[in-house]
Amino acid sequence: MNSVRREFEENGVAVLKKVWTSGYSEEVCQKIIQNIKTCSEELGCSLEEYLKNVTRWTHPSPVTKDIYELCNSNLKTIATDLGKKKANLVELSVINKSIYANRAIPCHQDISYTPNNPYQFSLWMALQDVTKEDGVLEFLPASHLNKIESAVDFWLPNFIDTMHLSELWRKNFIVFPVQSGDCVIFDSRIWHRSDENKSGHNRFAIVSRWSLEEHELDYTIPEKVCSEFGIWTCGKVTRSLLQKGLAKCFGVFIDGNLATYIPLWIEMFSNEEKIPFKIDISKSKIALIDLLILDSAANLHNAGDMQGVVYAKVWEHLLDPLSIWLKKTEHNI
Repeated sequence: MNSVRREFEENGVAVLKKVWTSGYSEEVCQKIIQNIKTCSEELGCSLEEYLKNVTRWTHPSPVTKDIYELCNSNLKTIATDLGKKKANLVELSVINKSIYANRAIPCHQDISYTPNNPYQFSLWMALQDVTKEDGVLEFLPASHLNKIESAVDFWLPNFIDTMHLSELWRKNFIVFPVQSGDCVIFDSRIWHRSDENKSGHNRFAIVSRWSLEEHELDYTIPEKVCSEFGIWTCGKVTRSLLQKGLAKCFGVFIDGNLATYIPLWIEMFSNEEKIPFKIDISKSKIALIDLLILDSAANLHNAGDMQGVVYAKVWEHLLDPLSIWLKKTEHNI
């Protein structure tokens, strides 16, 4: 552990090999997959449809129920030894970069997303072998010693990952292929990303976040900057636009949530003549069905879309043209 700790302190990231055996990792992974299958059945959709739209499950969740206590006890010793202080589990999630949702996760610093509840480091437990083709983790070594930047809102439409395109990243980043049962340990301040999954295999992992007792923060975490349509605003904006659109386009005045509005919009799509702005009906319908799956999974399974794909498609195929049309009608009034 001493050599791992030194590497972690210097670079902000290190790997602890064979924390679990490959056989035990596979056993844990199969439990998770079975729980996910049960979740998809609860929503009445196929496993493929579910995994296309849902890529993260945070405890408490039906997906994490069998592993939370295991990780809290099993990994606490590692986290405490690493930090040389008693470590407490702040958050535990199961993540999947699947054959159905395989996008890269852009460069970011984890700590920027939790300014009010910061933690010191993460333990990323591989449940399968992760090669350079499976969506491997990439890090900018020693960047945990630099200034903390504002949280990156990579759900923005037409987002560009400037850090990944920078010369700094290109010349210095390191990759971490791992085997099943290996644990990637990384500082919450380090810049990192994960690449696209090109292998055609699912890539499951357990991510646990740890804070150290009596640890004083000696750095400043910027407040999150909310955009017009991104990670922190897309849900509220989507509900508002769907509600306004139902009223303005179809004379349907109703207060509700996404589970209320989405089926009504899908029903309206059956009559294309009623829609006063140009959209691809088929793509819009698919985007809304996907959003309904994600919204239901969020409410029932404490799940989310780690890659930001679902809301982006709804914006592209429906909300953007709808918002432009609404602004025109308001201007004409």
